[in-house]
Amino acid sequence: MKTIKKWLLPYKQALPALLLYQIIATVASAAWLALFKWIAGLLIRGTGKVAISSGDFLFLFKTWQGYVIILLAILTLFLLVAIDINPLVILCGRILKGEKPNVLLCFKEGFVSLKRFFTPGGFVVVLYLSLLAPILGFGVSITLTQNLYIPKFITSVIYSTPMFLIPVIIVVALLLFLGVIYMFILHGTLLDGMKLKDSARNSVRLVKKNWKDFLKSIVVFLLLYAVVLGLLLGLLALVLWIRSLIPMAENVNLIVSLVLMLIILFPMLYIVALFMPNYVLKLTMLYNRYQSEDGWEYQKREPRKSPLVIANVVLVVLAIVGLTVVVATMGEELFPNEIKTGYIAHRAGGNEAPENTVAGVDAAYKLGASGAEIDIQRTSDGYYVVNHDADFARTCGVAKKPSEMTLAEVKELKVDGEPVATFEEMLDASHGRVILYVELKGETADQQMADDAVRIIKERGMEKETVLISLQYDLIDYISNTYPEMETGYLTFVSFGDTAALNCDYLALEEETSTHSMISSIHDKGKKVFVWTVNDDEDLYKFLSSDADEIITDNVSGAKATKALLEERSLFDRMVDDVTDLFFG
Repeated sequence: MKTIKKWLLPYKQALPALLLYQIIATVASAAWLALFKWIAGLLIRGTGKVAISSGDFLFLFKTWQGYVIILLAILTLFLLVAIDINPLVILCGRILKGEKPNVLLCFKEGFVSLKRFFTPGGFVVVLYLSLLAPILGFGVSITLTQNLYIPKFITSVIYSTPMFLIPVIIVVALLLFLGVIYMFILHGTLLDGMKLKDSARNSVRLVKKNWKDFLKSIVVFLLLYAVVLGLLLGLLALVLWIRSLIPMAENVNLIVSLVLMLIILFPMLYIVALFMPNYVLKLTMLYNRYQSEDGWEYQKREPRKSPLVIANVVLVVLAIVGLTVVVATMGEELFPNEIKTGYIAHRAGGNEAPENTVAGVDAAYKLGASGAEIDIQRTSDGYYVVNHDADFARTCGVAKKPSEMTLAEVKELKVDGEPVATFEEMLDASHGRVILYVELKGETADQQMADDAVRIIKERGMEKETVLISLQYDLIDYISNTYPEMETGYLTFVSFGDTAALNCDYLALEEETSTHSMISSIHDKGKKVFVWTVNDDEDLYKFLSSDADEIITDNVSGAKATKALLEERSLFDRMVDDVTDLFFG
């Protein structure tokens, strides 16, 4: 027990200072980010655009406003490091010396120290901290980019293609290795005043000399953190299970359950929020120990009550009381039992039939899908056939592009026994059954394709049964302006600016960017949202119960089953889902 108390003592005594740091850093970072977005928004509108997105970003390199935005973005990364990381390292150093930490002074010193990073090496360090570390999921990183990710549609291709996977593994391993050996580069620079290159050499020396203890210490820290969170989750499950054994009225049951949940969830929220400060504190302890030739021990400070910690406890209690009162009086209104989100079969029928075939549309309809998404490309003789890839190698075993083949040649091909479909055949198969989401695909996706697609749709009177979609914003913009009677959808996996103002009817968002605020802002502009591509059971559960209008999925039968499950939830189940999503979603 004494060993545990001794191990926890630095974290316990550092709590008030780290809590104050986290509040200031979060507010300051959010304030600067809001200012950056406002300035960048003005510059974007100055180019005649409303947003920067994955399908429309090249204008950044063609206008002076674009270069200013790029420079501001780089400056923002440096400032976020100065706000979010440098003061934290300095603060942890002061705490471990037994000093009474002045958090505001640490922020000031963090800003002053930023000048040391205005070198080529410093630029690399900032990029690693702000972009690479979050993607790798390892090491120190700034708070606002901790959820940075590689889109799932890219990772799925990497994981399924050895030609891509092996080089990626090598690169990731190299980056992780560099992250480990240079783990103490900030400590030497910020705590001992070393030049960046000298601190880098010192970090390599310390890690090389103490690598076994270093790896063991980090692994133990991460495991203990995970164990604490796991125990709290287990306690929550146990408490709710015991509660379920005690008979009580439904309203009383709901209130008791909510109170018990919040009592456990709030501490979990604080533990998660303080992970990075505690992680940096641990690294600083290791740095002090490895750097000291005479041995190093934590300098215990006299315990004192912290008004900030007390204030947080009071706020948590008030929040629990307030939320309980609101739920008790407005439970059904807050957690309605209505699932409005539909599901669209990816590539016609998802995994339920050969992709992009008439059989796929039939399967989507039978499984209750609201729509089917297909990909069209132009043949060498001007017809439109349905195929996703650049050629037919994967689906039909023929390494030729649609643009290199005539319609007659394409019709000889089979996709798992099903004929390659024409655009017209897919329209006929979907008519009166499902909405057809038509992606203009590949190298032949141009204005001619858009004009031809609209003409073919109108010949069948299916303007209200189709949505034309594309990754190319200029193409969607052209269709929206030229054919306002047609519904359009823009597929984007990243965007910045007034995304909701983009000229289309639907915005298709990647899972990680489909936040409550983003969906709400799009709905506020009278537009619809679909999320792509949602396949895992957990993701299906999350997004089918979200405010999105539709999801695109390969797992159509799974989507149908999940939607049925969601519609059968009790008020208590809906409350649990929404409250946990509010805390950790």
